[in-house]
Amino acid sequence: MASFVQFLQRSGVYAAQGFMIVPRGGFNLVCLRDSKDVRLSYDRGRLQVDDVRLEHVERVAQEYIDTRYGKQKSQERDDQLLRLRTALYATARPQGLARGLKVSAKGVGIPELKATRGNIGIRLEVAILPRKDFTIAFKFLRHLDQSGKVINATKWTPDDVPWFLTRLNWTFGAQTNIFFTLVDATWITVQKALGPKISRDVFRKDIVPLKKRGADLTCFLVGDYDAMATEAAGQYLPDEQVCVVVDQGNPPVFDHGEAFIGVMAHEVGHFLHHKRNMPGSGHHDRGGILLSSGLESLSLDKQLVSNLNAW
Repeated sequence: MASFVQFLQRSGVYAAQGFMIVPRGGFNLVCLRDSKDVRLSYDRGRLQVDDVRLEHVERVAQEYIDTRYGKQKSQERDDQLLRLRTALYATARPQGLARGLKVSAKGVGIPELKATRGNIGIRLEVAILPRKDFTIAFKFLRHLDQSGKVINATKWTPDDVPWFLTRLNWTFGAQTNIFFTLVDATWITVQKALGPKISRDVFRKDIVPLKKRGADLTCFLVGDYDAMATEAAGQYLPDEQVCVVVDQGNPPVFDHGEAFIGVMAHEVGHFLHHKRNMPGSGHHDRGGILLSSGLESLSLDKQLVSNLNAW
């Protein structure tokens, strides 16, 4: 039976929900499995759907990765490009049963892409999303120890920021067409002995004022932080447009090595929720999805996409 599936994990294709996103004025990719004798139908005024043939693979894969990662080299970017090229070549074989589809946006809204064989059809709602861009700064805390010596409070450094940005822009860029541009990544020094765990009061009084003026969001790396149980390993302050993330993240909630970057994405998700003036905190009970009150991942779903960047 024919089915739609994503080429890359967390690439804006939510096959189980019959839903995918396409950037306004851009394109996304989806694989149609078991495509023999399948006929495609869609709103040609708002969508263009093309097969990715062998001669298209290199260009399409490169453009796809460039758009979502930017052109700065990284191992993760190279790995994703290799995965995508390999998958596209597999579907572009002349006698293959799967098809690689390039779905491009020509209009707005949420048109439908339908694949039909005989009297059996499957469909995807295609949400055409506007691009949103925000600026982000990262601040890394130093303070005094009991002897008056300046020490690093966090194991992370400004050298780690390209990796932070790569992961955030894949998580939100590929899944919601929301991207972040770096405006600052520097150490800050508080001339006090703050102890091994930063209190909430100290954070507001002594650290938050050191945020990057003019940045849409400042993320502070402070080592350890006295978060409430409901916040676990970070906090977003909507009145200040800053967030704080602890070094170890939240291993019980995020797996697959995502304990740290998952918490950062969680707090960024609160920022995006706040920017949309959505009611409540943004937490929900859909397990395995970012901002869940239970187990989380870097995956989004249709509802969360709608909350963060509606079509």
